[in-house]
Amino acid sequence: MRGQRRHRMSLLGVSVLVLGGLTAGIADAHPEHGGGREDFPGEGVADGIYKQHNGDEGHLPPVNRNVQLVGKGEVTNPAGTGNTGRVADVTAFGDYAYLNAFREPTCQKTGVHVMDISNPAAPVEVTSAFIPTSDGSYVGEGIQVEHIDNAFFTGDLLAHQNETCPGATPAPPNLGGISLWDVTDPRHPKPVTLHTGDFTNPAGGTDAAPNQTHSMRMWTNTGDKKTYVVLVDDEELTDVDIMDITDPYHPVMVNDELDLSELFGVDQPAPANLTSIFSHDMMITKIGQRYVMNMNYWDGGYVLLDVTDPRPGKVTLIAESDYALLDEERLARGQQISPEGNSHQSELSPNKKFLLGTDEDFNPFRVTAKIDSGPYAGTEYVATQASDTPRIDENTTISGPTTYVGDACAALPAGTGTALVERGTCAFQVKLDNIVAAGYTSGIVFQNVRGDCLGQVTMLAAGNIPFVFVNRTTGLKLLGVAGVTDANACTTATPAGATGNATTIKAVFDGWGYVRLFGVNVPKTGAGSISQIDTYSIPEAQDPAYARGFGDLSVHEVAMDPDNSRIAYISYYAGGFRVVEYGTGGIQEVGAFIDQGGNNFWGVEVWRDETGQKYVLASDRDFGLYVFRYNG
Repeated sequence: MRGQRRHRMSLLGVSVLVLGGLTAGIADAHPEHGGGREDFPGEGVADGIYKQHNGDEGHLPPVNRNVQLVGKGEVTNPAGTGNTGRVADVTAFGDYAYLNAFREPTCQKTGVHVMDISNPAAPVEVTSAFIPTSDGSYVGEGIQVEHIDNAFFTGDLLAHQNETCPGATPAPPNLGGISLWDVTDPRHPKPVTLHTGDFTNPAGGTDAAPNQTHSMRMWTNTGDKKTYVVLVDDEELTDVDIMDITDPYHPVMVNDELDLSELFGVDQPAPANLTSIFSHDMMITKIGQRYVMNMNYWDGGYVLLDVTDPRPGKVTLIAESDYALLDEERLARGQQISPEGNSHQSELSPNKKFLLGTDEDFNPFRVTAKIDSGPYAGTEYVATQASDTPRIDENTTISGPTTYVGDACAALPAGTGTALVERGTCAFQVKLDNIVAAGYTSGIVFQNVRGDCLGQVTMLAAGNIPFVFVNRTTGLKLLGVAGVTDANACTTATPAGATGNATTIKAVFDGWGYVRLFGVNVPKTGAGSISQIDTYSIPEAQDPAYARGFGDLSVHEVAMDPDNSRIAYISYYAGGFRVVEYGTGGIQEVGAFIDQGGNNFWGVEVWRDETGQKYVLASDRDFGLYVFRYNG
């Protein structure tokens, strides 16, 4: 449903897009997203990663219901770094699996692990076949192999996305876009085209390197015999890019004009917190003669597009979902609160009648932020918590007057309460250290004068007081500056002698991310429908007792069983591997697996060996590859 058009910034991979002064909530960057770019080297922009096995973090107890663990294989990483958080998505083709090497704990040796799974009981990494990214880049969401047979290329083509390491400034063209590799011989991958994508920038110019890409998906159209890839563009409002890679050595941009909010009105007017509207992930399925893309558009919901002809003006909307006014899983437990949104990934069932989607949410607390005094009293706003400071939760609140202390890059006079700080000049850690030394018990940093002043970042800073970041509109309103709007905040200077107003930032438990089941109808032509049937969550994810200390209990991805339009497999991060049965009557769990010592599953994919035997692959972020069979 078309709602009021909202500001929607891509912010170079930041997962939180904000409209200051309108929405409420604390935003946390996703583990697979970056946290924006630094103003200067060493400023300290973090990526908001939350680790499962870090410090005193525990895990859920082991469980095995109707699932056979066939085998597992560990991957190797740079000496001294270990595997914690190092593994991301997974795909498989032939007798080989490909696991993305993520950026934790340091952004070195990122790329793609190649694993021989010809013996599923004993997967083994082919270390000599590791596919590296360029220095300063990393991979995370999205990995795929497609067999191509045409005049330009015959063989197996692997595609992965590229994002820029937090704090890195790699020289163009060695960043952004996607990279294509020839893996016809998986033990000897060969580069085809590196860092291709959308080279245009929001100002209309052309850059030396393509925009960062968060995810991608390839498909071959049997009608025009062309192979395409769709990219999630991290840097533009037109964030769905489609390229022709029929000749993978010379990719051609087909369509970089897709902003689904502007074209198809996939945003909605209520609840008011659903303002982060951007593309995240997608799949393409042939239904009759139509190529249907199920696009996950974060707070815009789940969207079905006809991309049979992917050129500008030819892509059409089949259907799109809206979120309910109240969160269904919380309502079932007696809590009336708006849904989080966060449409992350989805797949259509083999019979094309159902769609399972995952709403990813890494913060089980809903945090509301509001100005309490001055001309903007009652205004709600968004804030982003620093990387390693006390979290705003049911036990931690920022409340009371604020004191404006400038950029806090030098020693400050003694103070109490909340320090209000402007970004710039020195590192975020220096600002935090100075306000702590002065006696303040919390800190709020606001954006400086800049073209993207409505954007958020996750500050790389460690300390023992709450420390959050807000956009410039919010900062100036906290200072009581008259006439501030989103339209003029980026050019409005901070007045000399400004004083801060009171604010409150507090939290309430609202659960982790969960799964949605939809019924879909895709006719031969024209519009169809998508309607929600049910939701599913592991019980611990909706229990405040598991809000901390058990890892991330959010859902991540789903893979449909290709032979059974009733069974699906789910990676649930620290919630383990889950199997669900779905249909018109709803969705229920029928299988589960958590290993001794816990799991942290990112990706999940169905794979068949050369005999046709079906397995389910799952990538554990702290280990490598798990191979399962469902025996329910």
